[in-house]
Amino acid sequence: MTADTRRDRTRLRRGRARQRHIALLLLFALAASGMGAWLANPAPATADTTVRASIGVKGRPDPFPAADRDRTRTDLTADGTWDMGDRPKGRLTIIHADNPVVRDLINGRDEDRTPAGFDPDHATGDTGNTYAYGQCTWWAYVRRTQLGLPVGSRLGDGGMWADSAKALGYWVDDTPRQGDVIVFTPAQVNNAWGHVAIVEKVNGDGSIEISEANVNGQVGPFRRAIEAKQTHEYQYIHY
Repeated sequence: MTADTRRDRTRLRRGRARQRHIALLLLFALAASGMGAWLANPAPATADTTVRASIGVKGRPDPFPAADRDRTRTDLTADGTWDMGDRPKGRLTIIHADNPVVRDLINGRDEDRTPAGFDPDHATGDTGNTYAYGQCTWWAYVRRTQLGLPVGSRLGDGGMWADSAKALGYWVDDTPRQGDVIVFTPAQVNNAWGHVAIVEKVNGDGSIEISEANVNGQVGPFRRAIEAKQTHEYQYIHY
């Protein structure tokens, strides 16, 4: 083999090696480009998952189920809370009242029972507890405030409360309801001032349980029952 032949073969081998090297570089570049495009465009499953999550949020159940209008109402509690049971859920028309407790009552327990022309946003006469500590009027104000029900600050002696409340627009009649102020005239309690107390419970037999202060000179409050046959002898301030 001549020297020229050996040189030609060497150049040929080197050329083929360069071609293989270039081909490998091109393949690597193409592979890298495809990986980048895949990373830049995530799988469609991600978008689909987002849609399902969004539907799940929109389709979650109402966490506030409708009130059971047949459940038994609970008594007043010592801390002043009051579960009136019925709530105006799902009604087409809600009667407005600024006081939220009154609003629940006129659209729930007392629905269709309020007198014609009754304004639940009447003047309350409330400027704070101005009644002397330990008096029946003092306790009536304290307890009504605990219950979230309106009460006047200057309704006078206990026996005057029904007339004073009527003059302000309160709903007053002779039917007891839980939370009412019960008004005793002076003749009914054999004194010159009359008396007031709070209806804590109306029992199934029509009797009522009341809380009151200033009984025989003691502050209290005290609790006692009044028989059903006597309950309609008194006036009751509702709200």
